[in-house]
Amino acid sequence: MKLFDSIRLTILSALMCCPGLLMAQGTHPLTRQEIDSLLNPSLLKGAEKLLEFEQTVINLGEMTEDDQPVTVKFDFRNVGTQPVVITKIHTDCGCTAAQTDKLQIQPGEKGSISVTYTPKNHPGTIDANTFVYSSLSDKQPLAKLVLLGNVLPSRDEWSRYPYAMGKLRLKQNKVTFRITTGGSEKQTERILCGNSGTTALKLSVMNLPQYATFKTEPEIINPGQEADIVISIDASKMAGRTQSFKAPLILDGVTGRPSDRTLTLEVNLTDK
Repeated sequence: MKLFDSIRLTILSALMCCPGLLMAQGTHPLTRQEIDSLLNPSLLKGAEKLLEFEQTVINLGEMTEDDQPVTVKFDFRNVGTQPVVITKIHTDCGCTAAQTDKLQIQPGEKGSISVTYTPKNHPGTIDANTFVYSSLSDKQPLAKLVLLGNVLPSRDEWSRYPYAMGKLRLKQNKVTFRITTGGSEKQTERILCGNSGTTALKLSVMNLPQYATFKTEPEIINPGQEADIVISIDASKMAGRTQSFKAPLILDGVTGRPSDRTLTLEVNLTDK
């Protein structure tokens, strides 16, 4: 099943089971047809007599997540008798971005719309749609431009961990806490990490503040294994602090300069 169809079916199922979740004009639940029109709007009647595209479907072929973003152009010409004003271009996937080289196209004038596809973190079938709208209608597009193809998974099994500290790979390099000023609560945050090396890792923090604790679960992170970094803070041990602050946590157990193996602990103090 194509990705777009899968997303549409998922949304349809959720909304049809709970129709009160989305109201049309704030008065009645959207029908199945109305929901589908939002996800895949029908073209403006007579659109082909306004802008004529040389092609509306481009197959990108096979890519991998490691490939760089690729940009293709959809060329068009105003075949009507009046200027056409492009008001917006909407893409249905975060993997694509689109722009036009001109917003107002005179009769007989040519133009193009560039669509960039980013394969990173988007393995699977490519079925990405770009909708081109004009001043004639903000609901029915003049054109639907389609990218097809397939993205193979990254050759780097740790590619979804954007931060690296030696052989330690992390989903994020910062933890944020929200604490009430003068409070005594305890809070815990986690960071998903993994060992991309060939030897086990045992992590600690060389400059751990007295109000914080640090551990990993499991304590020993074996090669190829994922783990949680668990950081907790005790507000009762933060007496005297009245303003939000950040503190660096320098990890021991991984290689690199201190600046290359530092987590940021951010504490936002609020009155309530």
